[in-house]
Amino acid sequence: MNKNSNLFILIFLGLIWSTFAIFTKISAEVLPPFFIAFSRLAIGSALLCAVILFQRKKFFFAKNFKYYFAVGFFNSALPFTLFALAARNLDSGIVAILDGTIPMFEVLISVLILRRKADLNAAIGVALGMIGAIATSYGNSLSLDLTPIRLISILAILCACISYAGASLYINSHCKNIESMTLACGSVTCAALLLLPSIFFVDFSVIDERVGMSLFALGFFCTGIAYIFYFKLAAEESPRTVVSVVLLIPVFGTLIGTIFAGELLTINKIIGCLMILVSMKFILNLSRKNFFKSKEPHML
Repeated sequence: MNKNSNLFILIFLGLIWSTFAIFTKISAEVLPPFFIAFSRLAIGSALLCAVILFQRKKFFFAKNFKYYFAVGFFNSALPFTLFALAARNLDSGIVAILDGTIPMFEVLISVLILRRKADLNAAIGVALGMIGAIATSYGNSLSLDLTPIRLISILAILCACISYAGASLYINSHCKNIESMTLACGSVTCAALLLLPSIFFVDFSVIDERVGMSLFALGFFCTGIAYIFYFKLAAEESPRTVVSVVLLIPVFGTLIGTIFAGELLTINKIIGCLMILVSMKFILNLSRKNFFKSKEPHML
C-alpha cells in the first residue's frame, strides 16, 4: 500500500466534496429531498456497477447483503436525504461548519459507545479543525436566525454527520474482508433501491438544464467517482483518517470562491484555513518520514 497516495486521495476527495453543497442547494430549490438523494445514488450506482463489470469483479450480493444495506443506509441514503432536506433552508457557511463536526462525532462514538481510547493528537486536531471551519465560514453568508425550520435543518445535518461517523467506524470494523470497489457498488446500489419509491412523488417537469446538471454532478462526481476513492481509503486507513476529509471542504470552498467567484479572501478565512491544515497534522499524525503514522489500527 502506498501511504503517500492516500494523502492525495484525501485531498482529491476534499476538492470534489467541496462542491456538493452548491449542487445540492440548486437541486433542493425545486425537488424533494428523497428524490435528490435517489438521483445521486442511482447515477453513482450506474457508474460503480459499470466499473465492477469492466473489472469483472465478483459481487457476492447475497453473501454481503447485510453489510451493503447497513453501509448504504447510514453512509448514503440517510445522510444524503438529510443534507438535501436542510440545503434549502441553510446558508453554505453554516453547512460547512456543521459538516466539520463529523470527526468530533467519530471520536465521541468511539470513546463513549465503543470504549476506545482517543489520543491527545486526535482531541487537539478535532478541536482545531472545528474552530478553523467556523473561522473560515464566518461572514460567508452566515446567518443564525434560528427559526423553527432552520433549527430542524441544523438538527438534520447533525444527524447526517452522526450517521457518517458511525458508518466509517462500521466499515472499519466489519467490512475489512470486502473489496473496496465491491463494497462501494453494493452499498450505493442498496441505498438507491431503498429510495426508489421517491420517483412516484416528484414533478419531472421542474427539472431544467441547471437542475439536471446539478443532479448529474452530485451522482457522477460527488458519489460515483468520489466513492471509488473513499472506500479505498476506508479499507486502508483508520476511521479518523477517513472522516477528516470533511475538514478540507471549507479550505477548497474558500479557494474556489476566491479564484473563480471573485470572493474576498478575508483574514478570518486565511486563519481558518491554516488552522484546518494544522488540525490535519494532528488528526493524521503527519510526519516528514511517513504521511500516515498510526500506532494502532483503531486508535483515534
